[in-house]
Amino acid sequence: MTVSLFDWRLGISALIGISIAAGLVLGIAEVLEMRADGRLGRARVHEMLLSLSPLPINVVVTLGLAGVWGAFYVEAHALAVAHWPVNGWTIALAFLAADFSYYWEHRCAHRLPWLWGLYHAIHHSSADYTIATAYRVSCINQVLSPAFYLPWVLLGFDPLLIAGWQLFAFHYQAWLHTETIGTLGWLDAWFNTPAVHRVHHSNALAHRDRNLGAVSMVWDRLFGTYARPVAGVVYGIPGMAPPRSMIALYVDPWRRWLPQGSTANKRRERR
Repeated sequence: MTVSLFDWRLGISALIGISIAAGLVLGIAEVLEMRADGRLGRARVHEMLLSLSPLPINVVVTLGLAGVWGAFYVEAHALAVAHWPVNGWTIALAFLAADFSYYWEHRCAHRLPWLWGLYHAIHHSSADYTIATAYRVSCINQVLSPAFYLPWVLLGFDPLLIAGWQLFAFHYQAWLHTETIGTLGWLDAWFNTPAVHRVHHSNALAHRDRNLGAVSMVWDRLFGTYARPVAGVVYGIPGMAPPRSMIALYVDPWRRWLPQGSTANKRRERR
């Protein structure tokens, strides 16, 4: 049976809205908790504001690119080898497809140095871990990541269905970046939870490039990148001091790949 377009669009939109709302509620709870126990000092407020600083430009870039990538998806669908109806089966398969694409986009962003420096290192550069960290994202991510989902449209999935699950995979991350929520039992074994994602942000060598999935940990388990939640995680990028300005957010990750004798590195060493 074909699912009403209104129904599935509304359902995915509701999931996206719930994810954003969960992040907002947890963010407020975090601030109140840190304020109550004296952990909301000037340094932490500065770090949280720094993490939120890319948000305005991200919104502008996302809105500006929506039409561009929308056109690519529509043209790709016109060239598709088949055109699958939107029903319960294809909605579930499209979710798995988007989850799979997120995993490989995320894995490439960790494993390919130019992608890491270009847009993903900014997300891992904080020594703090709060809901604000979820929005510490480079706008370049929105420029490149939709390409990883395009093959599913070429295979015949509805473009809006794939785009909807892609947006959900992205906004699902909002509630993960918190220490307010502890371990969640068996859910930590199969789903991306705050405890699981804290390991992803760990600067320990044993945790490098682990827990890369969007919603599920199925692909991490299948491809050998899953790591169990642990206590006492230390965050940040090994060998790189946390950036202290909005410009440094984007510039600092590139400095570690400059030749050791370069002028920029000499200036950095003097500092």
